[in-house]
Amino acid sequence: MANVVQLKHLEHIEDEMFNWGSEGCHASVRFMKELIKMLGKKQSSAFMQTKWDGAPSVVCGIDPASGLFFVGNKSVFNKSGPKIAFSERDVDVLYPEQEGLAIKLKMAYRYFSKLNIKGVIQGDLMFTQEDKKYERIDGEELITFRPNTITYGIPKDHPIGREVDVAKIGVVFHTHYTGSDLSTMSAGPGANVKTLVKIPECVVIENDTPMNDINVPFSVINQFTNSTSKIERMCQICGVFLNELVANMGTTGDQKFHVASFIKQFFNSEIREGRAVQNIQTVMKSFGSFYHTKMLKEIEKVKSDKGKTQKRDLLYTGLKYIEEHEREFAAMFALYKEMQIAKKLVIDQLDHLETFRTFVQTDNGYKVTTPEGYVLHHEGDMIKLVNRLEFAFNNFNIQKQWK
Repeated sequence: MANVVQLKHLEHIEDEMFNWGSEGCHASVRFMKELIKMLGKKQSSAFMQTKWDGAPSVVCGIDPASGLFFVGNKSVFNKSGPKIAFSERDVDVLYPEQEGLAIKLKMAYRYFSKLNIKGVIQGDLMFTQEDKKYERIDGEELITFRPNTITYGIPKDHPIGREVDVAKIGVVFHTHYTGSDLSTMSAGPGANVKTLVKIPECVVIENDTPMNDINVPFSVINQFTNSTSKIERMCQICGVFLNELVANMGTTGDQKFHVASFIKQFFNSEIREGRAVQNIQTVMKSFGSFYHTKMLKEIEKVKSDKGKTQKRDLLYTGLKYIEEHEREFAAMFALYKEMQIAKKLVIDQLDHLETFRTFVQTDNGYKVTTPEGYVLHHEGDMIKLVNRLEFAFNNFNIQKQWK
């Protein structure tokens, strides 16, 4: 369902039901059925990529309008005032507000222009020369770099480690674009990095998840298959209510304050606190309290008595809606929980496939963590699978390099 024209945001597989209702829920099931094939090494038209926690995001390649090489961040796609740099000097002119970003983009221009990139591609910068460190962690001599939340490490004596050692810049290219104009180009999964010219100054890290290396026990595949069937039935049960919720969501007017518009906010707040969906009744109470607290803050913002009364009426209407739809909310939260459980089954099978070590920096040193997550592509749609209680919790609570 997360079919994007330009890659600016991807949705979690369990959130699509809040974006598209029953259609989104069944789309998530279709993704899961493709995962069943992939886990069992059966033929699938799906395509899996590992998400890398790099920053900043860089778009580069040949501008279809001028035929010239360019770099920039996601603002190259702006319909008004696109920031497309055709030289290092252009970078200084177009990106003066962030010196650190300009330095990274100038290095990207200097070295990516030598890779013989065809078309337009997008990727995440993983490091430049000054980001690299040489550290001993858990008995291993590693070259480390932290582009964002996660710190990556590669053994110095690994073939990739030796490339990283001499490189000035490292990147993961994950998306290619088609079209005749930057402002209207469409995103496609992957970038054909095997055709790029190799230069010692630049390491291009491949992000195809090595699914051929996976060896999933039959018991796990069977468990995931059963869970997928259960979720499909739950989608049918919750479908009408999910459609009702989506119809009531909004960012303006009274819809902005409808209970439905607070659901994704609620789950993000739970993740910030490191809380998983466990007991459904507890989640129901927590959601009601979350909505009540949020609405009280909205009421405090209003100065007029009439405005306060209107907001209080919306609050009482919202609380009554939760009470009157208690069974529907409980079924929807149970569906969400089941989808998270199923997703984790898959992630646990994939996390050991990557060569790079992953850590997060804490007050007590490094803590081992898992990769950011994975992106599943199928028939032009893409969805992300992320262990939100690990990566997203870290993402919310650990100071990032780039904001």
